[in-house]
This record gives sequence, C-alpha cells and structure tokens, in this order.
Amino acid sequence: MKLKHILLVGICLMSFGAFAQETSLNPNPNSAHPIDEADIQYRAQIWRRMDLNEKINQPFFAENNQISKFLIDGVKAGVLIPYSNDSLNTKLSLEQFLDRLKLKGKLENGGLTAEEIAAGFGGDAKPAAAPATGGGADDGWGTKKAETNKAEKPAADDFDKGPIVAGVEYYIPKQLSILEIKEDAIIDRKRSRLYFDIQAITLKIPASQSDAGLEDIVASFRFKDVYKFFKSNPNCIWFNSTNEMQHRNMADAFDLRFFSARIIKKGNAANKDIFDQFGDGKEALKKSQKLEQQLQDKEAEMWEN
Repeated sequence: MKLKHILLVGICLMSFGAFAQETSLNPNPNSAHPIDEADIQYRAQIWRRMDLNEKINQPFFAENNQISKFLIDGVKAGVLIPYSNDSLNTKLSLEQFLDRLKLKGKLENGGLTAEEIAAGFGGDAKPAAAPATGGGADDGWGTKKAETNKAEKPAADDFDKGPIVAGVEYYIPKQLSILEIKEDAIIDRKRSRLYFDIQAITLKIPASQSDAGLEDIVASFRFKDVYKFFKSNPNCIWFNSTNEMQHRNMADAFDLRFFSARIIKKGNAANKDIFDQFGDGKEALKKSQKLEQQLQDKEAEMWEN
C-alpha cells in the first residue's frame, strides 16, 4: 500500500515538472514571442536604425499606408500606449504625445523666425501709427478736414497686416521616416538558433525635418502592443509592389524580417552608441557590419559544438 502511494507521488511530481517546463518562465512583457529564460544561452541588447525612405523599407511607408500613420492613429484611438523613450517606464498622455508632434521653432510660426516676428512681420504685426497733426488731416487740396469722432471712423483695413498664421500645425506621417528598433539578440540553446526579439519601436522626427537639425523622439511603443494592433487591423499592410496579391500584414513582415535596419548600438557600460565611439562615417559602418557578423558567428558556433 505504501509502495502505491510512493509511486503515485512520484508520478505527480514528474507530471508537475513536465508542466513547469512547458510554461514560459519569466516571460518578457514587451515581447510578442517571449523565450524562456532557462533556454537562453546568450543575450545581447542592440538598437537598430530603420530609414523608411530606403528602397527595401518603402513597403512599410507606402502612400496612405505609412507605419508612422498607423502608430499615430493607434494612439489617437486609445489602442496604443506611447512612452517617453524605449525604456518603457514613463507613459505619455494623448496631449503630451500630440505636443511632441507639433511643428517646432521656425515652422511653428508660419516660417518666420523670432527676429522677423519682432520686426513686425506675421499675423500679429500692427500697421505703423499715423503721425499726429494739430488741426486735422490734410485733404490733399491745402485744406484740413475736421476730425471725426471715433464712432464715425471707418473700419481699419486689414490689407497691410501680414499673412494670418494658421492654428497649430503637426508633422504629417510622411515626414516621420525614422524608426529605432530596440531588440534582444538571443541564442536559444534548446533550438540552437539566433533569434531577434524586438522589445520596443521608437518613432522619430528626422534631422532634415527638425528645425534644430537633430533627430527628435516622438514616442516609443511596446512591441507586443504594436504587434497585436497590426494583427487586428487588416489595413496595416506591408505593400508588395512586385505582386499586389502578396501583400503582408506588418506584424508578419516584422516576423519575417522584411526590413533593413543597421545596428547603431550594442549594450555597453558607458551606454555609448557607435557614432559616439567611431563617428558618423566609414568606421561606424564597418563596426555595425562587424557586430552583425559576430552575432551570426555565435549561431554557427552552436552548431559546431
């Protein structure tokens, strides 16, 4: 009888152990396809820069189907949560998000600089006051008109005023052509494969569209949320111009790595990107390509061992 109880307990323990192995251990909350911590042999955090104007990335940036448009629409619809940066710790309100999309600096004032506005140009400019005269204005025939009271004065003409500056303007999706991808490069010991596990996507304003000449962050998004949003929206398509019967959902396009994005940073103690270390030139490009190759070599080493 005791032997039966011991065997029953042993079977229960074995079943529990098998169930525990099938359940994801410490799943990454930002990942669309989390990998069990126990199966990770190697992990490196990397950042990539994706230029949507590059030919290979243009299917993500088709007219009226820009990925930037879908991200903005997702926030406005309350489906996507924007964050201040890719650490994904600080959420942005809708007002804060829209504020980051406002045209800044010179663009914000109808193309006028602060000096031009101070000089009197623009919609707020006021016409110069007429010089005061003692006995009324000269009518052009040598006589002077009697001053009329304020009620009889004609309405001021708006012709001399500068152009009326429209309300607040925002960047349009077509101008937002830079994505920054934060992901984990993971060697899975169970499957002996290298996986790129995307954690966050950051929408940025290109330097060419910024008044300061620097790239600005609009917002970062948890990739798991973006992936679900794309999957639930059939309009979020990766546009296949070669064969329009073979469009893909953007979520699938990310799974299949249909994009091109060079590595700009690998996790390091100084938190410096490649440009900080090697400048924005050939050396930085070589380092980026070398890091890519080193990751592929690690996968090859798994098969050799």
